[in-house]
This record gives sequence, structure tokens and C-alpha cells, in this order.
Amino acid sequence: ANRVRSYIQDEETARLCESVFENLLTELSRMPVEEVYIVAHSMGNRIVGHGMQAYIEKGKSTKTFKELLLAAPDINADLFKNTIAPRLAELQGTRTTIYASSFDIALIASKVVHGFRRVGESSGGVLVYDKLDTVDASNATTSIRNLGHSYIVDSAAVIKDLSSVIAGHLAAKARGLIEKGARPEVYWQLPTAP
Repeated sequence: ANRVRSYIQDEETARLCESVFENLLTELSRMPVEEVYIVAHSMGNRIVGHGMQAYIEKGKSTKTFKELLLAAPDINADLFKNTIAPRLAELQGTRTTIYASSFDIALIASKVVHGFRRVGESSGGVLVYDKLDTVDASNATTSIRNLGHSYIVDSAAVIKDLSSVIAGHLAAKARGLIEKGARPEVYWQLPTAP
């Protein structure tokens, strides 16, 4: 509803959209295309995450889905790690990239409201899951527009990285990102914004 006071309404709407998104995935898989890229932002990650989870659990074809880009996911981190991420990790030929930031005030507020850490909020540590790439965009988050929640379109470094994923088909290591953590808890960091 695009209003802070309508957050609860937005959550309910997101739940209602999950099956619609799953049906969209079915339609996309029937189209004569070779590559589908899915970009989700904020609460839209709930729709994409749960929709993909249900789609995968039904054993439907995912061969055309080349990339899932999950930007600033407003999803309970425990729920994501225990129910959604295992399904996404099963995808063959599909890379999943999560963008998170410790300067995303909207997700910090969501964490307070819900009482649970959010996937896209990295101030308490970066969520890492095997076979999924997590990119800490904190260094590239310089804008305070929309409480730092719109860095996916405000940051030149993030836009460049998205372009390298979509147009260049490059893995994190080949995109000039900084490897952080220790195996198996490796994640990637965007360089500091100029």
C-alpha cells in the first residue's frame, strides 16, 4: 500500500500473492525462452521465496530460471534458513544471490517489529547458506532515501554488480567482490563506495 501504517496489510497481501507468483512461474516455464531472471525487493522476497519453495516442492521444471536476485529481503532469517533456502539450494543451473546491508533502517525497524532478524539486515552478521551467494552491500549503501532500503537502485556499485550478474553471467568471485568469512561461511562484500 506504500505507506508505513499499511505494513500489516502489505504482509497479508504478500501471503495472498504467493500462489499467484507460483502460477506465474508455471506460465514462464512454458514460454519459449531460455533464460528468466527474477529480482525481488523487500517484502517481495516473501512472495518469491515461498512461491519458489512451493514450485520446487511440486517438482516443476526450473531449467529456464537462471538467477534469483533477492534484494533487501524482509523475511524472518530463521524461517528463510530452515524452509526456503534448502529448496533454493536444490535448484540446478539457477544461482541465488542475496543482497543485505547493515544500513537498511527499514529492515532494522522490521526486526524490532517482528522480534526476529531479517535476511537483508546484516548488522548482526551476514546470513550465509551453502549454494547461495550473499553480498554485503553495506559499504555501497550511502543513500538515506527510503531509510536506506532502496540501495538496490540508488547505489551505483549495486547496479554495476546486478549488471555483471545478469548481462555478464559472472559469479561473485569474477565480479571483483571481496571474499569474507571462512569456509563454509563465506560471503561477499561490495567495495566501499567512493
